[in-house]
Amino acid sequence: MKLFYKIEFNSTNLYYKHILENLIKEYGISASVKQYIGFILITCNDSEEKIEGFFKYLGETLPLSIFLKNSYVIKEFDESLEEIEDKNILQNVLTFTNKDIKNIINENTNIDFSNDIKRIKEGSISKIETHNGLKNIFLPSKILREEFESKNNEVKLFICNINKLSQLFSLSQKDLQLLCSIERPLVKLKFNILQNKEKEYSKSNFIYAKLPDDKETILFANALQKEGIDYLLYVKEESLQDGLKVTYFNNNNIIINGEKSLFPKYDYNLNKKYNNSKEFFNDNGGVIKATLATNNKRIKPSVSIYFSYNSDNSSISLNIPGKGLRDIIAIPNIIYDINNAMVEISLIDENTTRLITNYKNKFSQNFNREFKNKDVNGFEAILNLTSYVLGLDDYLDFENAAFNCNVKSGLQIDMKLIKIEGTNYLDYRRVIQSIMSYKMADVTNEILAYSFYESLSEFIVNQVDAFKKELSFEDIILCGNMFSNSLFLEKSHKTLSKTFNTIIPKEYSLDMEF
Repeated sequence: MKLFYKIEFNSTNLYYKHILENLIKEYGISASVKQYIGFILITCNDSEEKIEGFFKYLGETLPLSIFLKNSYVIKEFDESLEEIEDKNILQNVLTFTNKDIKNIINENTNIDFSNDIKRIKEGSISKIETHNGLKNIFLPSKILREEFESKNNEVKLFICNINKLSQLFSLSQKDLQLLCSIERPLVKLKFNILQNKEKEYSKSNFIYAKLPDDKETILFANALQKEGIDYLLYVKEESLQDGLKVTYFNNNNIIINGEKSLFPKYDYNLNKKYNNSKEFFNDNGGVIKATLATNNKRIKPSVSIYFSYNSDNSSISLNIPGKGLRDIIAIPNIIYDINNAMVEISLIDENTTRLITNYKNKFSQNFNREFKNKDVNGFEAILNLTSYVLGLDDYLDFENAAFNCNVKSGLQIDMKLIKIEGTNYLDYRRVIQSIMSYKMADVTNEILAYSFYESLSEFIVNQVDAFKKELSFEDIILCGNMFSNSLFLEKSHKTLSKTFNTIIPKEYSLDMEF
């Protein structure tokens, strides 16, 4: 009996193929595995009974992957299709199956973590030497967390016991699938109500979390479990990789940033090996051009929307074949100073000066805080200023406020354009002015933050519709780490996908590293 089994796979890296080959060998079935761009094909040629047993075995032992989609039997296959050539690239991922993990624990019973665990229990910081280098690990503590965050370090959760996660977090099945996938990515989890009430884990209701991802952390987590420790906080060493940050939308997994399991890799569309994301994006002229190239969209007209919290090049652009990318709307890089922002807002009209005076009188406590001067631009600067006048710390607090909102529809935040030296910019003054006006009417921060992302998505749709009248196109490219915000992505995608083919990077990250 011959059977074709197709597994949709959004990566051209070959480590998953090798796992399948090992499982075929272990089970002793007559079968082969070939990988193509976009999918993996298992061809079985054995008895019906053996094939049924094999797929039951796969269901019990095959690990999840963030690049997996659907899998199903197909009746026939065009064997003239060209298989991906193995370029013998050593890939940056340790492929531990459940069986591998059990073997590691059973075969390394003599490793002693007692000194590290003692320090952790005493409230100190432990540095564990792992495959990825040293990590600062400590029990959940508001004091230690804030100390690291004051130095611009991101504090994340190390999961020792996944069976206890539901006590702490509101988990979906998709959250668990991503956490348990073989790439061991970082996944943003939401705390249950009343958990994290002392802010010992996170200053918000969310935190990025991950499972052990190498031999040392697997053994360390097992030792911690035996001591009744189910999760710890950690800060990675600055120069070391810490896996991928991922999220999901509809049925698609989305890579926010990171390199582990992505690089080094061979891009078969571009016919070149890339060792890291910096090399990949630089070689292809940035995120937008790289997305166009990997999706074979360079020779077709399209609109690209690159909105990033951390970049000074956020924009809406037209891709015109033969002419390249042309920015139509830019996000301004403003002077990052609250006093300057208030002066610029006061110039809108005669009413804004009065608004600012009344606002400062009503919310004087918001203006008596230290203003964090950092080298930021674009959306990060705009939303940090907005956060400041609302009494929030920064754009991350602003985004979390939006996630905590329980309304179905928000208010209309002004999203207007201003032309400066021939270039159309989003008028950031109107955005902040509009939010301040609503705040004067005692609208909550949660509703205002939610309304910002909803209004920004409407702004995108309106601008794209206007472009459609001038240029015939079908494709919309969405990239930049702002689209990792599920609220913003959902509202933008819902309307755009009714008319256009909406493309989000699948095999590479949404954004460059900053």
